[in-house]
Amino acid sequence: MTTLSRSTPRIYYGWYVLAVAAFGAFLSAGTAQLFMSTMLLPMSDELGWSRTAATGAVTAGTLTGGLLSPWIGRLVDRYGPRPLTTLGALILAGAQFLLAAVDQLWQLYIAYIVGRAVASTTLSGVVPSTAATNWFRRKRGRALGIVAMAIPLGVSTLAVLAQGIIEQFGWRAVFIAYGAVTAVALAPLAALVLRRHPEDLGLRPDGEPTPPSMAGQASEHQRSGRPVVEEERSWTLAEAQRTRTLWLLIAASALGVLANTAVGYHQVGYYTGVGLAASEAVLALSVYSLAGAFASGLWGWLTERYSERLLAALVMVLAALSVAYLLVVRDLPGALLFAVAFGVTSRGEGTLTNIIVAQYFGRRAYGSIQGFMYPFTMVGLGTGPFVGSVGLDLTGSYAAVLVGGIAAFLGTALLFWLARQPGRPPAPPTCRKSVRPG
Repeated sequence: MTTLSRSTPRIYYGWYVLAVAAFGAFLSAGTAQLFMSTMLLPMSDELGWSRTAATGAVTAGTLTGGLLSPWIGRLVDRYGPRPLTTLGALILAGAQFLLAAVDQLWQLYIAYIVGRAVASTTLSGVVPSTAATNWFRRKRGRALGIVAMAIPLGVSTLAVLAQGIIEQFGWRAVFIAYGAVTAVALAPLAALVLRRHPEDLGLRPDGEPTPPSMAGQASEHQRSGRPVVEEERSWTLAEAQRTRTLWLLIAASALGVLANTAVGYHQVGYYTGVGLAASEAVLALSVYSLAGAFASGLWGWLTERYSERLLAALVMVLAALSVAYLLVVRDLPGALLFAVAFGVTSRGEGTLTNIIVAQYFGRRAYGSIQGFMYPFTMVGLGTGPFVGSVGLDLTGSYAAVLVGGIAAFLGTALLFWLARQPGRPPAPPTCRKSVRPG
C-alpha cells in the first residue's frame, strides 16, 4: 500500500470516469427538448398528430424526470454512478427502440416519458454531476463544466446526424441507431469503468498523493469497503435544507432556467417575425447551442480562479443585457452575435449552480442535495416555454417575452448574490471528543 500511496498513475482514473459520464450525458441529448423539436415534425406529419399533442409528451417527460430525481440522488450517493448509468443506458435504449415503432400517440407518451425521465437523471443531471464531484475537488469546476458541455454538444451533433438519417432512411431509423449505440457502447463502458469514489481504488480526489497519515485508512478502506474519512467537510441533505443558502440557490436555479427556456424557445419565432429566413433562424439556434457548450467549460474553468457565486451573478446580468440587445436585432449578423452572447451567458447558470452546490455543501450527500433541487429546476424548464407563449398570446408581441426574460435574469443575479456560503456543517459524531464531567 505504501507503493500505491507514493506513486501517481500517468493518467488519473477520475478522467476515465469523467469521460464515460460525459459520454452518457452526450447520448442523453437524444431525449432533450431541443432535439425532440427536430424529431416531432416528421413524426407528426407522418402519423397525423398535432404539434401541441405531441409536444405534451416532451413536457410530461421533463416533469417526470424532476419527480424521479430525489430518489435517484439518494441512490447515487449510496451506490455510485456505475449501476445507475448502466441500467439507465439500457432503459433509454429500450425506450428509443419503442419510439422507433410507435404509431399511436399514447405509445409516444409512454416511450418518451420513460426515456426522458431516466436519461435526464441517470445519464445527465444528478448522476454524472455527482460522479464529477466525487472524483475531483481542486479541479471540480472544470470537471463539472465538461459534463455540462456534453449535453448541448450532444443536442447539436445528434440533431445534425438525425437530419441526415431522416433524409436517407426516415425518422424511425434515428431512434434505432441511437438506441443501438446507447446499448452497445455506453452500457458496457459504464459497467466496466465507473466507480463511486476515488477511495474505492485507493486514490484521492484529483489524483493527489495520499498523505502518510491517510495511507493506513486507505488500506483499511480497501479491506473493509468502508469509505475513508474525508478531509472535505460535507453537509447532509437535512443540514443543507436548514440553510437559507440552499433555498436561495433553488430559487435562482428555477428562475434562471425559466428565463432561459422562455427566451430560448421563442428564438426562431422572433427571428422569422423580424424578417430572417427560416434557414437563418435555425443557423442562429445552432450557434446558440454550440456557444452554450463552450460556456459550460469556460465558466467551470473560471471558478477555479474566481468566486463561483460572483461569477454566477455576473453571468445572469450579462444574460439580461444580451436579451435587451435582442430587442433591436433585425438581421442575421445581429442574430448570430446574440446567439453567441446569450449562449455563453444563459447556459452558464446550470454549470455554476452545480459548482456552487458542490463547493458549499461537499460531496458526501451531493447527489441527495442535487436530487432535492432538481424538481424545482425541472418546473422552470418545463414551464418556461409555456410562460413565454402566454405572454406572446396576451400581448401579440415578442417584446413582452423578452422584457420578462430580462427581469427574470436580473432577479436570478440578485438571488445568486445573496446566496453566500453557509458556515461549516456540524462535526460528525465520530469527530467529536467526549467530555467527562468534573
